[in-house]
Amino acid sequence: MRVPSFRERLARGEILVGCNIRHSRTAEIGAILADCGFAWIMLDSEHSPVPTGAAYDMALGALRAGVMPFARVRRNEPAEIASCLTNGALGVLVPHVNRPEEAACAARATRFPPQGELSVPGSIPQFGYRHSLVEATALFNAHAVTAVMIESRVALANVEAIAATPGVDVLFIGASDLIYDLGLPGGYESAQMADAVRRTVAAATACGKHVGMGGIRDDGLWQRFIDDGVRMVLTENDLTMLVRRATERAAFFQGLQAR
Repeated sequence: MRVPSFRERLARGEILVGCNIRHSRTAEIGAILADCGFAWIMLDSEHSPVPTGAAYDMALGALRAGVMPFARVRRNEPAEIASCLTNGALGVLVPHVNRPEEAACAARATRFPPQGELSVPGSIPQFGYRHSLVEATALFNAHAVTAVMIESRVALANVEAIAATPGVDVLFIGASDLIYDLGLPGGYESAQMADAVRRTVAAATACGKHVGMGGIRDDGLWQRFIDDGVRMVLTENDLTMLVRRATERAAFFQGLQAR
C-alpha cells in the first residue's frame, strides 16, 4: 500500500490539485487522475449520490495509485465522519464549520485515541491488511488530514479561532456557499471574496495550518488566490471536465462538416 505524503507536500508549499468526484463510479478514477497530475480526490457525500460501496473501492483504488482520498461528509457528526474514514477515505472535508467548537468536534472525530475519538474498527484497509491495529491506528493518525470548510460570514468572523483549533490541518474555503452567504451570488471577483481569502490565509499561516479552496472556475482568479497562499485546490468536478472536453471535440468535428 502506497501512503500519499499529502501532509508533507502541504508543508512544502506544493500546489495540490484535486477533483470533485460526482459522476465516476470506477475504482480506476484515482489512477486515471494520478496520470493526469492530480494529487487528491474528493468523494462528495454532501452533493453526490456515490454509494458507500463504490466510494470505498474508489478511495482504496486512489490510495494504491498514490492519490489522497478525501470525503466531504454531509454533516459534522462523529458517526458520519467515522463512516467515511473507516471505509477507505484518509481525509475529510467537513462542511459549514462556523465556530471553533465545531472545528474541535470535527478534529476529535478524525483521529483514533488518544489524539481523538474515532471508533476503532476491525481493520484499517488504507494501510493494507497485515498491520496490527496499534500500528494501523498510529499510521492513520500520522497521515489523516482534517479540513474544515469556511463557507459563511460567521465562519469568517471566527476564522482565527478556527485556525487555532488543535487537530485542524486545513481551512478550506467553499467559495460558492461563501459568496451566497455574503449576499453576492456570482461574486467570485468581489473585494469581499479577495478579503476572505487573504484573512483565511493569514489566520492559517499564523497557526501553521494550510488553506484550500474550491468553487472557482476562472484561471485568472485561481492565479490570484494561489499567489495569496491557497495550496489545496479543488479545480472542478469530473462531470464538468467530461462535458467541456466532449463539447470541444464535438464542435471540432461539426466544424469540419460545415466547411
